[in-house]
Amino acid sequence: MSVIDYENLFEVRKQKEEEKGQVTIVITPDLSIPSPDLMIRHRIKFDGILHSKITFNSISNCDDIKGSVTTFYKFNNEFKSIIFIQSEIIPYSTDLDVRYMNEAYKYTFLIHGLAYVNDFENSINFNKYDKQIDVIKIEAYAAAYVLKYFTVKSYDIARALYARRLLKLNNLSDGCCLQIQREIMKKYPKKKLLQWSKQL
Repeated sequence: MSVIDYENLFEVRKQKEEEKGQVTIVITPDLSIPSPDLMIRHRIKFDGILHSKITFNSISNCDDIKGSVTTFYKFNNEFKSIIFIQSEIIPYSTDLDVRYMNEAYKYTFLIHGLAYVNDFENSINFNKYDKQIDVIKIEAYAAAYVLKYFTVKSYDIARALYARRLLKLNNLSDGCCLQIQREIMKKYPKKKLLQWSKQL
């Protein structure tokens, strides 16, 4: 089995998405500040923020890794998206395995952010003109999108990392996180997620 170059996959996909002109992807060391402040810090022009979603940790602190923030905004009467991705998920190390896992995580967060963008652009669970959103449906859609994408592409390590995050949702007392996990498991049962999570 060949080793997947997640760093290259990330750069190629980032370039492809940015060439379309609707999505900006920014690597940042700090996701602890609000989206508008992140946008100002990275010199992103905007007229107003529509929706802001924090990947993996978005809803009610569902995980210990923040990973990325996907924000939808308007600029010059156009809807746009920006995905901020944490530059370092696992603390820095010269160890090749740690560096490889960081690249796999970053790619996973990118695809998860693009799942939100796909949902938003096609008005599947997002309504661009209504700030009321169904977080559970949005998160379940994103999870299904990511798992299907990684399965079709045979990106087993990225899928394993993602499945592990989804399985951790049941370790939390937060009702929203548990509802999200139940919704995901309607399409991808726990047995399947467990099988994938062991492919590291």
